Amino acid sequence: MVNTSERLLVLGASGFLGTAISTYFSSLGIPVMGIDIVPPQDKHIYSDFYQSERMEEILEIALARHQPTYLVHVAGNANVGRSIEDPRYDFVNSVDLFSLVLDHVRRVSLETKVLFTSSAAVYGQPKVLPITEELAPSPISPYGYHKWMCEQLSREYSSLYEVSVASIRIFSAYGAGLRKQILWDLCEKCRSDGPVQLGGDGSETRDFIHAKDIARAISCIVRGGTFNGEVYNVASGVETSISDLAHHVLSAYGIPFDRLGFSGSSRIGDPKNWRADVRRLEALGFSPTIDFVAGVAEYVDWYKKLR
Repeated sequence: MVNTSERLLVLGASGFLGTAISTYFSSLGIPVMGIDIVPPQDKHIYSDFYQSERMEEILEIALARHQPTYLVHVAGNANVGRSIEDPRYDFVNSVDLFSLVLDHVRRVSLETKVLFTSSAAVYGQPKVLPITEELAPSPISPYGYHKWMCEQLSREYSSLYEVSVASIRIFSAYGAGLRKQILWDLCEKCRSDGPVQLGGDGSETRDFIHAKDIARAISCIVRGGTFNGEVYNVASGVETSISDLAHHVLSAYGIPFDRLGFSGSSRIGDPKNWRADVRRLEALGFSPTIDFVAGVAEYVDWYKKLR
C-alpha cells in the first residue's frame, strides 16, 4: 500500500540511475521532485523539476517547499577514469557537493531521510569474497576515496546533528540508458567490423545489478533502514566473469565468438574480482527480479534502436 504522505527528492534526477529511481517511485504513486543541470528524459514522472547549475540555491528552495520524506543523492561525477585524471574535479563533485546537501538538510528539512549512493569502489581489491559491509575500505582510485569520505560525512551528520542518513555501495549497475562502462563498450565494438577487443584476460568478475532492481532496493532501504549512518551493499550477490558477459552480448548481437579477444592488461583503478554479500539488504525484503541474461539482451536491443 502506498503511503500518500511520502515525497521523494532526487538529486541528479536526469542521469541513468536518477531516471530509474524517479521512474520507479513515480510508478508507486509517490510524488517525485527532481534536481539536475540538464532537463529530464521524461518530465511527466515528476511533480516538480528544478533545472539549474546553482545547487545551493535550488536545493534550499526545494527542501523548504516540499519537505521531502526521502532525498536520494545520485548527483556528481560517476567516472572512475576522470577521477584519476582530475581528482580535484571529483572531490568537488562528490565530497564538497554532498557536504552541501547534508548541511542543507540539517538546517532546512531535518525530518528528511537522506540516502547517499556510494560505490563498491570503496573496497578496492578485496582478498576475500563475498564482500561484506564490515570489510575495511581500501580504495584504489580517487573516486573510491571520495565515496568513502562521503560515507564518513554521513556518519558525522548522523551522530552530531541527528540527520537521518544511510549509504548504499552499488556494485556494477547496468540497464538500458547507460552510455558508458563495459556493456556500452562491448556494443560499440560489436557495431564495427573489427575484433571485439577488451582489456584484461576475461577472468575478471563483477556483481551486476539492473537499474530497476537498484530502484527497488532503495525502496526497501528508505522504508526499512535505520538511517543512523549505516551502509548497505546493493548488488545481486552473483559473480559474473567479463568473458561470460561478453559472450552474452555477442550472442544477443548475433556476433561470432571468434571475434572476441582480450589484451591481457587492465586499467588503473579497476579491481580484479567483485561479489557482494547482500544479506543485510535481503533482511529488508529485497531480492533481484531482473534475470541477467534477459537484462543484457534488453540492453543490446536498446542500443541497436539507439544506433
